[in-house]
Amino acid sequence: MKELEQLDSQIEISLKHIRATKSQQSLDQLFELKHKEQQLQDVNKDLRKKIQETSAESVLQMFCQDVGPSGSSGHANQANQQEHFHPDCDPSLCMGYDHAYLDDLNKE
Repeated sequence: MKELEQLDSQIEISLKHIRATKSQQSLDQLFELKHKEQQLQDVNKDLRKKIQETSAESVLQMFCQDVGPSGSSGHANQANQQEHFHPDCDPSLCMGYDHAYLDDLNKE
């Protein structure tokens, strides 16, 4: 009878150890997944920012190509002229871009 109690005790100890190990592995895996999630969110944020910058640069390049020295595009499409006409901008200075100006363009 004493041997059975010892075996039962050993089994209980082994089961507790197995459960603790399994719990620790699950927690470690959860931590790794949380870390990967954060990394992916950071990459996603950077990619969105890059897309916005690229989009803003494209809008500015289209604007600089379409607007002539007189402030109009020279194209017959009146809607296109209205979309890209911004009298504040000197088209001869379209080498870079002003972030505040591009933010205003993106809001339109």
